[in-house]
Amino acid sequence: MDKFATDQAAGLRRLLGQTGFQVITVMSGQQGSGKTAATANLAVALGRSGRDVLIIDQDQHGRGATAALGLTPRHDVADVIEGRCTLESLILNGPNNVQVLPIGGGFSRLGKLSERDQEWLAQSFNRLQCGVDVVLVDMEEATDPDALPLGLAASEIMVVLQPGSAAITQGYTLVKRLAHNFGKRQFRLLLNRMVSPEQAQAVAHNFSDTAERYLNVSVDYLGYIPLDERLTRAGRLRTSVVDAFPVAVSTSQFRKLADGLLRWPQPASLGSVGGFMQRVIQGGQLVEAYRRG
Repeated sequence: MDKFATDQAAGLRRLLGQTGFQVITVMSGQQGSGKTAATANLAVALGRSGRDVLIIDQDQHGRGATAALGLTPRHDVADVIEGRCTLESLILNGPNNVQVLPIGGGFSRLGKLSERDQEWLAQSFNRLQCGVDVVLVDMEEATDPDALPLGLAASEIMVVLQPGSAAITQGYTLVKRLAHNFGKRQFRLLLNRMVSPEQAQAVAHNFSDTAERYLNVSVDYLGYIPLDERLTRAGRLRTSVVDAFPVAVSTSQFRKLADGLLRWPQPASLGSVGGFMQRVIQGGQLVEAYRRG
């Protein structure tokens, strides 16, 4: 979809009053699960459908969605807090209506900021001229308590799971922790690197059934991304498979996932990215209280 058509689509949505946006935190219980590739490719698929997407990249080591889309960060939120740059200067323009906000490790300090600094940061986000339909949060470490404020603030949590007993166990542990410690009760499940629909269905059924039975949570199976050499190749090229290989089987799955996501119920409006950041700050305070506990 060309830029003129996507601008028209965004303008029409705003004319019709569709100003709310989804906030989806993408998490995994295991490193190397393909969480970042899933985030980047889902963002591009959504962007190609005419949505304005903001990725918040939590990675501190340059391996997150920013790098996956071939972008190079100049600053992070720590630089904003210290007054070395403006918030606007953090945002990078990616492909197909996708913008990326690389925050590095800046949010680990949220719960420790003074109330005045917290309010200043939230207001800085509130002033951002950033029209957004979907916010995707690419978490750095699934088990990092400093990363949890972003997950706590999200309207949706998507867990990316690859096959294997270790991955399934660690994914279950992640869901258990978020449910028991922070009261999360609804999760979305995306399976990655599956060799067949039958394998994906079996893994999804076992994981969902166990989590729902023993943790009293709801797990919605979204679908699967197949084992696809073209997806791996696109990653090496630092681009999305959606752009690099439009007819790849994984591209088709990402488009299907994006179409399904657009039919999710609209959350209560946060008003702006600043409203979301208010929730992130509250999450930071909650985590700090929990750790002092």
